[in-house]
Amino acid sequence: MPEPLKSRDKHGTPFTRPPEIEACLARLESIDAAARLQAFAIRSRKSTGYVPSETLTYFLRRAHATGAKDEFKQIFGLLMKRVGQSLVATVSDSRMTGAEDIREEIMGRFAERIAKDCNGRFAMLDFFEVRFDLAFARFRKSVLRQIGPSSVLTEPLSTESEEGQDISREIEEAAADFLGGDPQKIDDPAFRLELEAAIDALPDDQRRVVGLLRQGFLTHSEDPKIMTISNMLNCDQRTVRNRKARAYKALKAALEGDV
Repeated sequence: MPEPLKSRDKHGTPFTRPPEIEACLARLESIDAAARLQAFAIRSRKSTGYVPSETLTYFLRRAHATGAKDEFKQIFGLLMKRVGQSLVATVSDSRMTGAEDIREEIMGRFAERIAKDCNGRFAMLDFFEVRFDLAFARFRKSVLRQIGPSSVLTEPLSTESEEGQDISREIEEAAADFLGGDPQKIDDPAFRLELEAAIDALPDDQRRVVGLLRQGFLTHSEDPKIMTISNMLNCDQRTVRNRKARAYKALKAALEGDV
């Protein structure tokens, strides 16, 4: 039986999935993962056997929660293909300057949202299990309002917690290296704020890599079943390493007061 959603509306009423989605979940839970993935791969809504994106979202979250890494990776890829397909129509090259870069930014931020939801700290995908199209339309419009068609894409990643987002061990170690090997400096609240600001000011491709590192994702892995940053951002490992190296170089310069 599908788990109930955690989020509530403004009246305090718990989110509930539409009956047809609950029925679809129950039906697909009764078959094996391979058969589900075949059904998920149907992309045309007009095709017989098409599975709503609300259902893909549910099984994506469940795969991560149960440690089914290969299943998670495949569902993630299928869901992102649907998102990319929808963006070609809503953020089209004929209607918007720089549309390809904007689509990439929106998809990157949606991948970040998935990562944060999987990290277990926020129920960021609950509404996507209720009405995926509406939830994603609101998400897309929110990103467009923030970045604008021709603005610099440097929106901060951390917005949810009053205490701020945790600094990952990898970034703590890099920051300590920036400071000449003084790891205790990372415990200084003022320095942490300075580090947050420096991360927020990175170019979007570098900031996104740092953001996923902060979520605990690996840059690469020899295990194909492990979801890595290169998988999330749909680029090769070398590109991720280069972006990380440029980000760390920029952070070093900013924290040393060289920029």
